[in-house]
Amino acid sequence: MTDLAFADFFAAERDENPYWNESAWFSVTLPERRIHGLIQHYFRPNMGMLNGGPVLWDPSGRYQWNCLHYDWAHLQAMPATAAKFDMEARNSLSCRMIEPLSRYKLDYDRDGLFFDLTWTAIGPVHQLRTGEAGQAATAKFHLEQPGRMTGTLRCKGEEFAVDCLSLRDCSYGARDYESLACGGYFWGIAQDRAYHAIVMGEGREARCIGGFIWKDGVLSSLVSGRREALEWGEDGPSRIRFEASDALGRELLAVAQIDPGLIFTGYTDHTVVWSLMRSDWDDVELWGDNQEFCPADRFRRIARGEIAPGAPA
Repeated sequence: MTDLAFADFFAAERDENPYWNESAWFSVTLPERRIHGLIQHYFRPNMGMLNGGPVLWDPSGRYQWNCLHYDWAHLQAMPATAAKFDMEARNSLSCRMIEPLSRYKLDYDRDGLFFDLTWTAIGPVHQLRTGEAGQAATAKFHLEQPGRMTGTLRCKGEEFAVDCLSLRDCSYGARDYESLACGGYFWGIAQDRAYHAIVMGEGREARCIGGFIWKDGVLSSLVSGRREALEWGEDGPSRIRFEASDALGRELLAVAQIDPGLIFTGYTDHTVVWSLMRSDWDDVELWGDNQEFCPADRFRRIARGEIAPGAPA
């Protein structure tokens, strides 16, 4: 297997493109309370910028202005000494690598949200290779990894002991969202298995262009797959069926229920319906999320009731 230890550091082959991007993202979930969140930071080193921060939501609020917490900030200067996994942002988010490709420390304390969390890998790293031009334009290099998030989180005076299954991803490359069409980025994790997929398409069916199966201690890339939207919510699919096969010939059939989620506008030219998702795979429960993305103009038409979710463009 390719040694991916370089992914913990800024890319050596960075060019002068102002939109060169170096990103890291971790999920955090309290499924019994339907609380879900993202902890993301990304660097635009050629602009001298560090963007991102934590976002946390539950069914009580689906927007930046009424969710549990939103501190995904664009206008932060990149600290002069920052490294990809050794940084502290102006909004107090810090991320430190404890063990390469295995353990990361995440801390934050601002505006009523505090966390002291550690992410630990439970499975191997997977490099996403889609071969799809639009996706490739958003990241030259992209990886995912299943893990577990543990620690303490306090939100609005209530303290939670966090011990949840979690996915992380990491990427680098010139990021051009204008070339990205509609699709979904989704995953599910149990203690002994996980899957991840990215699909492209606007209607009831979407084609899988990448992902993995991790089962019986072995991780392998998906080579084919399709997602069918069985039911629709207000802004995207609420129930899906996903079937796929990997390079080892293993088959995956999962049916998932998707929460309404957060309307995430951090990427400006694309809108993401970012949702907690519960999957059933061979009678095993997996928790994860679904990131349903589409160009911002198309999402405005959906939000205004001019077209239905899943309708042709």
